[in-house]
Amino acid sequence: MISATTHLDLETTPLLGSHPPGAHPTHRQKRWVMFLLCIVIVTIDFGTFLSIAPQTQIMESIICRKLHSGLLIDHPSDNSPCKSVEVQGELALIKGWRDTLDQIPGILLALPLGFLMDRIGRKPIALLSMSGVLMEEVAIRIICRYSEAIPLRAIWFTPLFQLCGGGSQIATSVVFTIVSDLFSAEKRASVFFVLSAAVLLAEILATPLSAWLMSWSPWLPFLLGGLCEGCGFLAAAIIPETLPKSSDESEPEPVREEHHDHLAPVPTAQWKAPLRNAGSHAMYLMTFIRGDANIFSISIAYLAASIGQQTLELIIQYASQRFSWTMAKASFLISLKGIIDLIALLLLLPAISHYLNRYLSPAVRDLRITQGSAVILVIGFGTMAVATQPVLFAFGVSILALGWGFYSTLRSVATTLVAESQIGTLNTTIALVQGIGGMIAGPLLASAFRQGMTLGGSWQGLPYMASAILFSLAGLAISRVQTHR
Repeated sequence: MISATTHLDLETTPLLGSHPPGAHPTHRQKRWVMFLLCIVIVTIDFGTFLSIAPQTQIMESIICRKLHSGLLIDHPSDNSPCKSVEVQGELALIKGWRDTLDQIPGILLALPLGFLMDRIGRKPIALLSMSGVLMEEVAIRIICRYSEAIPLRAIWFTPLFQLCGGGSQIATSVVFTIVSDLFSAEKRASVFFVLSAAVLLAEILATPLSAWLMSWSPWLPFLLGGLCEGCGFLAAAIIPETLPKSSDESEPEPVREEHHDHLAPVPTAQWKAPLRNAGSHAMYLMTFIRGDANIFSISIAYLAASIGQQTLELIIQYASQRFSWTMAKASFLISLKGIIDLIALLLLLPAISHYLNRYLSPAVRDLRITQGSAVILVIGFGTMAVATQPVLFAFGVSILALGWGFYSTLRSVATTLVAESQIGTLNTTIALVQGIGGMIAGPLLASAFRQGMTLGGSWQGLPYMASAILFSLAGLAISRVQTHR
């Protein structure tokens, strides 16, 4: 859950509230905002990754007790009934449909919130979306805690909380919009690398800690994870607004003083107008996508990639079932991926970018890196699909990690292909496409996981076969993008 944010009381002030209208933020101010963004991202994602393995184990235990009544299972053993097709299939079904339903609020609200983000500022939208996510996380923990009275499938209703702000995808789009507000096209890819590295740092630190805490009880890291996410929300409140002030907003200050009574209702109108005109917004977005072949191709790439990447949500469950590992042991695959991702994002990709700068423009450079990353991702997922031994599967995860800069460079390419006034709309479009992809991916990959378990043998890797195909399609879509050299 990559999240970052902004604040309501500063929604109409320039960056940090210290420079005059029309002035650009200083290098020091940019570094300060980036520092705050990284703090928020690390805190929230630390809580998220702290919760992944214990949540999976807790849900597995609940399902196992329901299907095998009379068993007292809090720490399922490698060969317990909890690893049966029935239990794992139900677990994949619950998680898959929850992932699907998680996308719906973001899809419904992406258009009005995207336009609001360009009108009233980044902060109020991000804080609103983060509030909804936190309420959902609390609700999930309550359902798991009182599972004897509340059916586990009630988790499918928790995405309703994301109607408050659209969820994590809207918050993520705000992060990238803030970066686009502050940094030029030449620097955006490097900044996206840093933000991705912040997520990976949380991933690397949280996963082994979670595994260690699970040796006492899975509830300990599960509850601590929720607490960390709450702390991240509090930290986000101090991030300043970055919405650029237009000349129209900065010139009529004297008029506002003279006609204060007439202009007072404007903020309310700003909130309501996008909601009333959702239909026209949808038409505008369709025109935005279809009117530019590059944006259309990038949207297709994001759609295919967002479906394919969802198989990583199954990595702990898959490794636990396929190789008879505990959830805690399987969770170390996340740390392995995170470490290699971090090396790639902080060392390999910047070095490659620096080398290509000699010969290519920033847009072409990022496009070539994105294409290469897509090939690496296909190889990684393909290796994971055919792996019958843990070592080969871990090797596939390692290859996969080397290509994870795909998303950062693809977004950087996209931002160079639109006008600055359309960056907010672009990021909302990406969030919308990713939401649609996630909605499709949940039941599709859950079904592939269950079907693979039923067929057995090499077919168990069916979800990762599907991911390899989807990233191949994403790579083909990216090959259609044309940039100015």
